[in-house]
Amino acid sequence: MTGEPVPYSISNDNVILTLYILSLLMGAYTLMRDGSSIVERIKSMFYYIGQSTPYNTRTGISKAGSFTLYTNAILYSTIITFVYLQKTMPADARGNLIIFAASFLLFVIYLAIKFIVYGIINRTLFSEKKAREWSLSYFFTIKLSGILLFPLTSALILRPDVSDTFVWIYLAIIGIIYVIVLSLRCFNIIFSKTFYFLDIFLYLCAIELLPLIPLWQAMQETNLFLMIKF
Repeated sequence: MTGEPVPYSISNDNVILTLYILSLLMGAYTLMRDGSSIVERIKSMFYYIGQSTPYNTRTGISKAGSFTLYTNAILYSTIITFVYLQKTMPADARGNLIIFAASFLLFVIYLAIKFIVYGIINRTLFSEKKAREWSLSYFFTIKLSGILLFPLTSALILRPDVSDTFVWIYLAIIGIIYVIVLSLRCFNIIFSKTFYFLDIFLYLCAIELLPLIPLWQAMQETNLFLMIKF
């Protein structure tokens, strides 16, 4: 006699749980090693106006620390996306870790493209000093996004019955914080002498919001393709 298969739950997925635990260990080590530098850099994001060396050695983060922050940000984004995609998939296709790996890879590619495209655009539009300062500040904000997404990721893993309303409200709050921080930094670094708030809005829409559309479309198409193939 064969019983009913146990419905897939991310909290019972050993691979994802292992990655989650590894991210905790790596994150804890990074905070112990680079915690003071991270705090100093966060502080400099708000009081900086025309500072000549805002990211000197006092606020430097080790390469290992930067790698961990990037990795955790991508991993947590992937887990949240994967949980959402599970709800749109047939029951027999849920828990497909190939889709999880593909989503992770898409986030990696997306971040790599950002490095290249932002470097070209910002060096074309702004001076080298402003372009470098903005790039350092922008990608540091991305590193911090992993810390902000950690509570939601933990909730989704430890409490799979978390309501969609809670998830969307949390993501909306994180999105608002993210945009506000970028706007403040953009104002202080790039548009500090023009005070053209419309320029800031259009610039951030062009380089930040619009690229999310093809990324989400790629996620959906990849998910559909892999469901058919596997």
